[in-house]
Amino acid sequence: MAIKAPLSADPGRAIAELVTRCGPMLHAVALRLTHNRADADDVVQEAFLSAYKHWGEFRGDSKPCTWLHSIAVRAALRRGRRESRRRDVAREYARAMPFMQSRLAEADFPSSSAEARELRADARVRVDAAMRDVAEPFRSALVLKEIAGMSVDEVAQVLGVKAATVKTRLHRGRLLLRAALLMDRPRAPVPAAIYDRATCMDLLRAKMEALDRGVDFPVQDELVCERCRQVFASLDVGADACRSLRGKTMPAALRKSIERAIQAETKGMPVRKRVRS
Repeated sequence: MAIKAPLSADPGRAIAELVTRCGPMLHAVALRLTHNRADADDVVQEAFLSAYKHWGEFRGDSKPCTWLHSIAVRAALRRGRRESRRRDVAREYARAMPFMQSRLAEADFPSSSAEARELRADARVRVDAAMRDVAEPFRSALVLKEIAGMSVDEVAQVLGVKAATVKTRLHRGRLLLRAALLMDRPRAPVPAAIYDRATCMDLLRAKMEALDRGVDFPVQDELVCERCRQVFASLDVGADACRSLRGKTMPAALRKSIERAIQAETKGMPVRKRVRS
């Protein structure tokens, strides 16, 4: 995400470079928003073709990759609107709140222990499926922040909302993802909180703010109860699992399809639909 200005006045050369630099992450994001590889491929091709057509309108107010993500996210969300209308998001979030639960899945193991390695490996395998259980608008904020590695301000640019709104969506999205990841894990009773619920909520907000900034949150034994410790550890497991999904490659067939679509657009030919493998 280190591109700061248009790469070339020539749209063909600029987009070719951006396919290499931004394509893998764009595809990783589209895949988690559509849950379907063919739809993700279509969204990515649509984003690059749209960027090619409108390259002259790009003024460098944001990074080109951020601009491309804005196009792709809008396309992906258009495909998922029906799903979000069928879900009771408020009820899902209420169930995901950990402080009213008497039993929690254990997550605070020594980092080098077999239990910690097993939990993190399991989370990496399950995170794609778990992400499906995170409803919009929380999922898109979570995918852009934790998988694409954007800052809160960049996510706000992509989604067209305020940074404060992004933080709210991230904080709720992380709890929804945590609940989905730990759904089938064994649960055990946890001691009552040391402080009242309001203090635990304050600590949770501080933990979320640290995750927003990408910094460590020091856990002090005298301040954090066992319940908070398990919740914080499981949030770290979720963040680590998301980072493992960051895009490194893009399907070669998709790259060629994008190249053909741009060549056809350059020559004024009708763009053929992408052939799905």
